[in-house]
Amino acid sequence: MITGLGALLALGAAPVYVLANGDHLASIGALLGAIGVVLLALGLVLRWPSTIPWAVLFAGTGYLVGRLGTSVVDGWAALIGVLLLAAAELASWSIEHDARIHAEPALVVRRALTLAALLTGAGFVNFILLGTAGVAAPQGVLLVAVGVGAAVAAFAFVLRLARS
Repeated sequence: MITGLGALLALGAAPVYVLANGDHLASIGALLGAIGVVLLALGLVLRWPSTIPWAVLFAGTGYLVGRLGTSVVDGWAALIGVLLLAAAELASWSIEHDARIHAEPALVVRRALTLAALLTGAGFVNFILLGTAGVAAPQGVLLVAVGVGAAVAAFAFVLRLARS
């Protein structure tokens, strides 16, 4: 229940941010984000894990729609990305949890620490990519997108090698 509430709060931060700081399409973006939150709540109640990616997609799309028309890189985008990841992970944890099965406290602590490490790493990568996008923004969106994609692929490759 705590993880499900945490997932809803994390996902709900995106539409609230869009509504508070968005441009002329902020209401549409907030509506899309709210649809994502409702979809996630429905998935948590009915224990449907397939609703999680759709909920995150709606919330992320709502954030992007709310940012349309602004040419400045949003410094809070890195945090919004981490919150979307946290929402997905916490929702998965909540749906997987079965109250009839008692989890070992060491396992719960390990999973929480793994999630904290994942979110910290994602935040670090997001801030690096956001800084790169902010510096390279005048050179064109396509070039920035290719650079960001290459950086993410390189980081994933290094993580894959480290795991082996």
